[in-house]
Amino acid sequence: MQTSLNFRKEPFALLLLTTIILLFVLALRPITNVDFQDNVMFGVPLDNMVWIIPCFLISFWLLYLATKKFLYSTKATWVHVIATVASTLLIVSSLYVGINPTQTILENHELVGNIIQIVTFLFIAGQLTYIGNLILGLLKGQKVI
Repeated sequence: MQTSLNFRKEPFALLLLTTIILLFVLALRPITNVDFQDNVMFGVPLDNMVWIIPCFLISFWLLYLATKKFLYSTKATWVHVIATVASTLLIVSSLYVGINPTQTILENHELVGNIIQIVTFLFIAGQLTYIGNLILGLLKGQKVI
């Protein structure tokens, strides 16, 4: 078993490293109390929602462990990993920096919404890169009769 992370041969190890860093930061982040002026809000609080993101990153890492011998290109793997890590970190940071329930300026919320839409497009493009990489690898491995 390999004990170090080799990013040149396995760029998807960056997913594991990002997950560990996010889990560490989220665990050490102080819990904030948000006063909604005694209004009952139904939804998932941001504090609970961000814990789902490291679970997604771990699942991508496990998916790479399962499919790495079928992948076509290391460059496409890099594109997927960089797009996933960058978009994930940008979404988490824009959620924490941009959303403040005590702020009444709506322009800030529109800006955050636009940023998240653009970054979500980057995330989806990265996932399509992985699917294309996997399909090309599977087709290249098949022999035509």
